[in-house]
Amino acid sequence: MPTNMPTVSINITLVWQMLNFAILMVVFYIFLFKPLGKTLEKRKKDISDNLDEISENKKITLEEKEKAENELKKARQKSQEVINTALKKGEEVRDEVLKDAHAAREKMMKSAESDIEKMKIQAKRELRDEMTGIAIKLAEKMIGKSMDKDLENNLLDQFIDGVGDQQ
Repeated sequence: MPTNMPTVSINITLVWQMLNFAILMVVFYIFLFKPLGKTLEKRKKDISDNLDEISENKKITLEEKEKAENELKKARQKSQEVINTALKKGEEVRDEVLKDAHAAREKMMKSAESDIEKMKIQAKRELRDEMTGIAIKLAEKMIGKSMDKDLENNLLDQFIDGVGDQQ
């Protein structure tokens, strides 16, 4: 039956197994761990670079956004200024047109008043001439004779003075 074998025995098989294990570890280190470490380190560096680039792009984007907002604000202010200027010019034009219309109306009114005054003077002359003619005819009938020019002018002046006093 079973013989008592030592639990750990050092023999040539153990040495070969240890030597194989060491060679296997060196091979794994050279062909697996070193390239895997380089790959992981490269990946870590790429991720870090990408994060830095993303951070820089975010910063640039925020600056561009701020510039765009400032430009938009300036454009709005400028458009408001243009609108205000246009409104002001419109009011000035309206005031100028109203002023010109009032001046034209005043000119027309003065012209009409002048025309009315001229017509009034003309009507008075015509009325005076007509009244003179009537007065002369009436006087001729009353006197029964024809008047000479000096007498006619004298009577005319007296009649006009009399009519002028009644008005």
